[in-house]
Amino acid sequence: MSRTLLLIRSLGPVDLKSVARDSLLLMVSFGALILAVVFRFVVPFVTDWMRADYAIELMPYHPLFASVIVLLVPGLVGVVVGLLLLDERDEHTLTALLVTPVPLSSYLMYRLGLPVVLSFVLTPVMVNVAGLALIPTGQLLLLSALSAISGATTALLLAAFAENKVTGLAVLKGIQGLQMLPLIAYFVATPWQWTAGIIPSYWPLVVYWRMDAGEGYLGYWVVGMILNLGLLYVLARRYERGLRS
Repeated sequence: MSRTLLLIRSLGPVDLKSVARDSLLLMVSFGALILAVVFRFVVPFVTDWMRADYAIELMPYHPLFASVIVLLVPGLVGVVVGLLLLDERDEHTLTALLVTPVPLSSYLMYRLGLPVVLSFVLTPVMVNVAGLALIPTGQLLLLSALSAISGATTALLLAAFAENKVTGLAVLKGIQGLQMLPLIAYFVATPWQWTAGIIPSYWPLVVYWRMDAGEGYLGYWVVGMILNLGLLYVLARRYERGLRS
């Protein structure tokens, strides 16, 4: 643990400087806040406009809009960390790290723990900023614990399948497209909706929708936690083997 704290003190400021001097990383870092602010003002305006001019009611779909925030906040955090991992690969920082006394496990704990913690903290904040379909704080924290895992998995997927930041942007489109696909399940009744469960991002979504509807969600939360942690473990082992080879 002391070595992990040492890594936080040493790599943390370096990461902040890397984000601050890279316009792409800086834009992605503020992406969640910008999106939440846009949702807070645009969605109510469009809802009132559609109701007044076209007699179309969008209020029932506010949980769907809010669940986009639940998906994208950890995803954007993961993108930032994933791009930092690609930068470290390009600059051979990881090669240098492997010959230092710092265990690889401590480095991985820092790199994977960072997006999970940031996602857990930022998700409830951004959901409240968006102001859509709010749920009780306890439920929101429970939801954030599940959705935060995707921050680490997104970072690992980028690091595993992209050779550099240029190809990383192409890989990112595929990752985000796959993660957003379960949003379609909102319009599908159970049990057919469960077919979307093969995509890990489905589980935070369905937990959120059931919380908002006042329906039972703990079973979904447990299954989602097991599947998402399992995926994270597989990706982390794959990434670790790649570093050692």
